[in-house]
Amino acid sequence: MYQRDIYDERYLGSGYDERSAIRVLTAESVALREAVGRALESLSERNVLSVLDFAYGTGRVTNEFALAYPTGPVEGCHDLRVVAYDVSAVGLKKAATALVKLHGFDVDAPFTFEPDAAEVYVAGSVARLTKGVTVTVVFVHGSEDASPDVVRKVLTAANDDESFAVTTSWYSGIAHIPTAARREEFFRMLGEVTDARGELLVAPSVSGDLVELQAQWLERLKTGDVGDHPIEQAGDVIYETELGQRNFYHVFGPDLFDLLQATCSPGQRCWLEAIRMPDEEFSSRAAEADNFRRVRDFNARLGRQPWQPEDYRQVHTALAVRSGHPGDAEREPEN
Repeated sequence: MYQRDIYDERYLGSGYDERSAIRVLTAESVALREAVGRALESLSERNVLSVLDFAYGTGRVTNEFALAYPTGPVEGCHDLRVVAYDVSAVGLKKAATALVKLHGFDVDAPFTFEPDAAEVYVAGSVARLTKGVTVTVVFVHGSEDASPDVVRKVLTAANDDESFAVTTSWYSGIAHIPTAARREEFFRMLGEVTDARGELLVAPSVSGDLVELQAQWLERLKTGDVGDHPIEQAGDVIYETELGQRNFYHVFGPDLFDLLQATCSPGQRCWLEAIRMPDEEFSSRAAEADNFRRVRDFNARLGRQPWQPEDYRQVHTALAVRSGHPGDAEREPEN
């Protein structure tokens, strides 16, 4: 049950990217803008704003930001470097092709994709100059068998041996990693590659998603009826994709905040935010706007206080945030 095989097949067509009428959630865009704003203040001495997207896929959230930079909601005088990591060569190639053919990027470093490679490697990069600011996207093809240490070294090298100002993982690939111990290792790695003054954003499903499957697989775990699937704890599920593939996913509860807290050092803050409330895939902008309204209400009610188990059950997707911004405690969240 390799994610590479599953997602190579899913990205070949358009079904995966067109599941929802809304490609990027408002809450995702707002959270990324806020994090980049904090990072630009904290790391103002840097000439390059570096962003890692772990489990980038076809760049759903990050590309929207990169295409608007530097003239979008976050105006920057820094160059922007995105390092796009994914185990699917099909997804990475699809994204690179779209950036070149549709958005005026040029091939910066020639591409070499090895779909079955066992090693993690830099596949190539594209770049675009806009108003004197260069946006570069470096594509890193990953391997599920690679250790977190190997992945860390390749990602850091792809960022000119610097830590990242912002690290993201949207609808997080962390959740596709079997075993709690290995998820913890990769979560820690994401914290390590991120500058201590920078921003770490990890957004997986939480207890309000896949509710029936969670109950089914927990009952099967209790009775020893999990077959050869890597089900070891509450939240582990096997779901069926739109192509009928059986796939592993871990739905987080309080263990998400445990992983986040383990990456926090003195001078950093960590908190959770709702990103999406439980709803079907959105068929209209109005439906997504209503969901975002409920997201804002939930976040305003809880603020930065720790979540209780019931809070996780009210949310479909949560964002785990670690911020090194010195004045963040005094800032109000953007609506």
